[in-house]
Amino acid sequence: MKKLYLYLYKRFLVYLLVIFPSFAVVTLLADIIELLRKIKHMIFSDILLYILLQLPEKTYYVLPVSTVIAIIFLARELINRREIYAILTSGISLRSVSVSLVLVTTFITVVQILNLEYVIPDAKAKSYEIYKKLKKGKVEIDEISVAYNTWVSLSEDLFLYFDFIDFETKSGKNLVLIKFDENYYPSYRVESKKFDVGEKSIEAYDGKVILINDIDNIEVQDVRQYTLPFKISIDDLKHLVAKKKPISLTQLYETAKIAQEYGHKYGYFWSKFYSKLTSVFAPTILVVFAVPFVWSRKKNRLLMIFIGIMFYWYMIALISSISATGIIPYQFTLLVNMIYLFIGVFYLSRLRFIEL
Repeated sequence: MKKLYLYLYKRFLVYLLVIFPSFAVVTLLADIIELLRKIKHMIFSDILLYILLQLPEKTYYVLPVSTVIAIIFLARELINRREIYAILTSGISLRSVSVSLVLVTTFITVVQILNLEYVIPDAKAKSYEIYKKLKKGKVEIDEISVAYNTWVSLSEDLFLYFDFIDFETKSGKNLVLIKFDENYYPSYRVESKKFDVGEKSIEAYDGKVILINDIDNIEVQDVRQYTLPFKISIDDLKHLVAKKKPISLTQLYETAKIAQEYGHKYGYFWSKFYSKLTSVFAPTILVVFAVPFVWSRKKNRLLMIFIGIMFYWYMIALISSISATGIIPYQFTLLVNMIYLFIGVFYLSRLRFIEL
């Protein structure tokens, strides 16, 4: 039996290694065309590196569908070559074969989670820097509405930190501004619980101003409102924190919690978090749904699988969008996985090979 499962896994891997690159190349070609349309400087090495850095994200979206298609091709091969009859007559049930295929997809799900948590965020940040270099001009960025836990250098001797900032209202919480003298000793410090970013200055509220003349001469003044004559561009700040845009599950969770804590519109981040939490398990969920229907020559069964896959992604996107408005709970996105899991397990328990 172990040899059988090793054979099945080997054939599954062969199909996956053929199908996945095919889908990935198509999606990358679309990215390349879009990139060449926008950039101003044709630097081949940077273009190649940019394409390579897009691979982790393409893998995340292409791998679930590629996995299901690889399972379908494997099942068709076993049926067409009549190997399935030898398996069944050996006393191995079709349900056992199906479960073994589901188990191997759990490894792919682990790969998806690791890719999303540790690879995609860094790859996205580096690809953004390369894109700026290739374009050499104003770079469009995805809408970033908040930033948090960020240090900003206003000049060589002036640094600003904030716990949270809302780019829409240009206001934030827990600001610290530090100025250094020519010897790089701190000479001036401002702390405030709230702040607003103006066109030419920053208004700080409910804080204190600390003047450090020397170690024995420190002046501390409590202020209800204080004007900092320093200009900070919201657009520049957006570009600065663009590479920190939340992507992974951990980043999305932290951003949602902080946005909720500071009263920002946190629905978008919670909906994105649950959407990613749902879709990261897509390889296993979709295979559980599809595997009871692949053991048939009937074309309507295959059509049902593909319609089910399209409906899966459509429902995740739809429910995520609705939950972002607060009409329904964010956790409703997880119901898509639960429904597909229930359908798959139900039909898997009733699985029979009727073409003997």
